[in-house]
Amino acid sequence: MPVKYALFFTRVMITLFLLPWVMLRFTSPEAAKGIASKYYKVSALPDIVNTGIGVLWLVLLLAFITGFQKRISYALVLALHSFGTLMTLPFLIPGRENFNILFMAALPTIGAMLLLFTMRKQDTFLSLK
Repeated sequence: MPVKYALFFTRVMITLFLLPWVMLRFTSPEAAKGIASKYYKVSALPDIVNTGIGVLWLVLLLAFITGFQKRISYALVLALHSFGTLMTLPFLIPGRENFNILFMAALPTIGAMLLLFTMRKQDTFLSLK
Protein backbone atom coordinates (compact mmCIF):
# COMPACT_ATOMS: atom_id res chain seq x y z
CA MET A 1 0.00 0.00 0.00
CA PRO A 2 1.39 3.42 -0.90
CA VAL A 3 2.25 5.64 2.06
CA LYS A 4 -0.19 8.34 0.96
CA TYR A 5 -3.14 6.00 1.61
CA ALA A 6 -1.86 5.00 5.04
CA LEU A 7 -1.39 8.66 5.96
CA PHE A 8 -4.89 9.49 4.77
CA PHE A 9 -6.27 6.62 6.84
CA THR A 10 -4.36 7.93 9.87
CA ARG A 11 -5.83 11.39 9.30
CA VAL A 12 -9.36 9.96 9.17
CA MET A 13 -8.86 7.83 12.29
CA ILE A 14 -7.46 10.76 14.29
CA THR A 15 -10.44 12.86 13.25
CA LEU A 16 -12.86 10.10 14.27
CA PHE A 17 -11.03 9.82 17.60
CA LEU A 18 -11.35 13.54 18.35
CA LEU A 19 -14.78 14.27 16.86
CA PRO A 20 -16.93 12.82 19.68
CA TRP A 21 -15.16 15.04 22.21
CA VAL A 22 -15.78 18.08 20.05
CA MET A 23 -19.42 17.17 19.41
CA LEU A 24 -19.97 16.73 23.15
CA ARG A 25 -19.67 20.52 23.47
CA PHE A 26 -22.80 20.86 21.33
CA THR A 27 -24.81 17.76 22.25
CA SER A 28 -24.16 17.78 26.00
CA PRO A 29 -22.62 21.07 27.12
CA GLU A 30 -22.99 20.20 30.81
CA ALA A 31 -21.01 16.99 30.33
CA ALA A 32 -18.30 18.93 28.48
CA LYS A 33 -18.16 21.43 31.33
CA GLY A 34 -17.89 18.58 33.84
CA ILE A 35 -14.98 17.08 31.94
CA ALA A 36 -13.26 20.47 31.74
CA SER A 37 -13.71 20.95 35.46
CA LYS A 38 -12.64 17.47 36.56
CA TYR A 39 -9.73 16.80 34.25
CA TYR A 40 -8.50 20.21 33.10
CA LYS A 41 -9.19 22.23 36.27
CA VAL A 42 -11.33 24.74 34.33
CA SER A 43 -14.44 25.58 36.30
CA ALA A 44 -17.38 27.86 35.54
CA LEU A 45 -16.87 27.77 31.79
CA PRO A 46 -19.57 30.03 30.28
CA ASP A 47 -21.77 28.43 27.62
CA ILE A 48 -20.58 30.87 24.96
CA VAL A 49 -16.94 29.96 25.64
CA ASN A 50 -17.73 26.25 25.59
CA THR A 51 -19.54 26.64 22.26
CA GLY A 52 -16.76 28.85 20.90
CA ILE A 53 -14.16 26.21 21.74
CA GLY A 54 -16.34 23.63 20.00
CA VAL A 55 -16.64 25.78 16.87
CA LEU A 56 -12.89 26.40 16.77
CA TRP A 57 -12.22 22.66 17.18
CA LEU A 58 -14.68 21.87 14.36
CA VAL A 59 -12.94 24.34 12.05
CA LEU A 60 -9.56 22.89 13.02
CA LEU A 61 -10.75 19.31 12.42
CA LEU A 62 -12.18 20.34 9.05
CA ALA A 63 -8.79 21.79 8.09
CA PHE A 64 -7.09 18.68 9.46
CA ILE A 65 -9.26 16.13 7.66
CA THR A 66 -8.94 17.99 4.36
CA GLY A 67 -5.19 18.43 4.72
CA PHE A 68 -5.57 22.22 4.54
CA GLN A 69 -2.52 24.16 5.72
CA LYS A 70 -0.98 20.94 7.00
CA ARG A 71 1.91 22.53 8.83
CA ILE A 72 -0.47 24.65 10.90
CA SER A 73 -3.50 22.36 11.24
CA TYR A 74 -1.51 19.19 11.97
CA ALA A 75 0.70 21.05 14.48
CA LEU A 76 -2.32 22.55 16.26
CA VAL A 77 -4.11 19.22 16.53
CA LEU A 78 -0.93 17.62 17.87
CA ALA A 79 -0.21 20.44 20.33
CA LEU A 80 -3.76 20.76 21.65
CA HIS A 81 -4.24 17.03 22.05
CA SER A 82 -0.81 16.66 23.69
CA PHE A 83 -1.57 19.50 26.11
CA GLY A 84 -4.94 17.95 26.97
CA THR A 85 -3.29 14.59 27.54
CA LEU A 86 -0.60 16.16 29.72
CA MET A 87 -3.34 17.72 31.86
CA THR A 88 -4.68 14.22 32.56
CA LEU A 89 -1.29 12.85 33.59
CA PRO A 90 -2.48 11.65 37.05
CA PHE A 91 -4.95 9.37 35.25
CA LEU A 92 -2.20 7.93 33.04
CA ILE A 93 0.13 6.59 35.72
CA PRO A 94 -0.46 2.90 36.48
CA GLY A 95 -0.62 2.09 40.16
CA ARG A 96 -2.09 5.43 41.16
CA GLU A 97 -5.53 5.47 42.75
CA ASN A 98 -7.10 7.48 39.92
CA PHE A 99 -5.39 5.57 37.05
CA ASN A 100 -7.81 5.04 34.17
CA ILE A 101 -6.71 2.69 31.41
CA LEU A 102 -9.07 4.37 28.92
CA PHE A 103 -6.88 7.48 29.06
CA MET A 104 -4.01 5.43 27.67
CA ALA A 105 -5.64 5.60 24.21
CA ALA A 106 -4.48 9.22 24.03
CA LEU A 107 -0.80 8.19 23.98
CA PRO A 108 -0.61 6.24 20.70
CA THR A 109 -2.85 8.92 19.22
CA ILE A 110 -0.15 11.49 19.98
CA GLY A 111 2.33 9.19 18.25
CA ALA A 112 0.10 8.98 15.18
CA MET A 113 -0.31 12.77 15.16
CA LEU A 114 3.45 13.26 15.41
CA LEU A 115 4.01 10.79 12.58
CA LEU A 116 1.43 12.54 10.42
CA PHE A 117 2.96 15.95 11.14
CA THR A 118 6.43 14.63 10.33
CA MET A 119 5.26 13.04 7.07
CA ARG A 120 2.85 15.83 6.05
CA LYS A 121 4.59 16.36 2.70
CA GLN A 122 3.87 12.74 1.76
CA ASP A 123 0.23 13.03 2.89
CA THR A 124 -1.21 13.89 -0.50
CA PHE A 125 -4.27 11.66 -0.94
CA LEU A 126 -7.50 13.73 -0.78
CA SER A 127 -5.48 16.57 0.66
CA LEU A 128 -5.81 20.25 -0.21
CA LYS A 129 -2.65 21.91 -1.35
